[in-house]
Amino acid sequence: MNTFYAICSKGALLYYKIFYKLELIGKENIDGQQNYVICGNHSSLHDPFLLGGVLPLQARFMSKKENFKYKIVSWVLDKVGVFPVDRDGNDIKAIKIALTVLKQNDNLALFPEGTRNKGTEPLPVKAGVAMLAIRTKTPILPITIDSTFKLFSRIRVTFHKPVVLEAYYDQKVDSETLERLSQNIISNIYKSIGIDKSENL
Repeated sequence: MNTFYAICSKGALLYYKIFYKLELIGKENIDGQQNYVICGNHSSLHDPFLLGGVLPLQARFMSKKENFKYKIVSWVLDKVGVFPVDRDGNDIKAIKIALTVLKQNDNLALFPEGTRNKGTEPLPVKAGVAMLAIRTKTPILPITIDSTFKLFSRIRVTFHKPVVLEAYYDQKVDSETLERLSQNIISNIYKSIGIDKSENL
């Protein structure tokens, strides 16, 4: 974990411990020697900062390109390994970066819905999560974030058991199947919202 990332991560964790009732479930499901495609639901601007704080490993996040238009923000995002993605189309450059991250055995974090969703049902997702996991033979680490983010309210983060799509490795998988697999992942993530006990995916 690079120094700047570590400082930001510890600062974020301290913030959420002070101002919220932070509850972490399933950290035993994370293997520190394994890299992951990390994906979660996305209801708040807090989500990437929260995950950066509670994850016991360093991850590179995708973020919409609009967040990079200010120099100081762009500099900070770059220092912690965040890279831009164009949500309006197939961003080949971002996909190539994501594949490289995983092939280098680093962790990639993304929010498959592509935008914030304050509801309790998932939005339609594209094929990205499954495609990246299958092409790089990387387990998917699904995470449920359950909170209103009102000050001093509860934040429950559930780290589910990793999903390995090994049956699809070294095969030609069509886009419809990739979208179905990705949608299944995000749908199962949402099943733990409002539930006290971690549910296995």
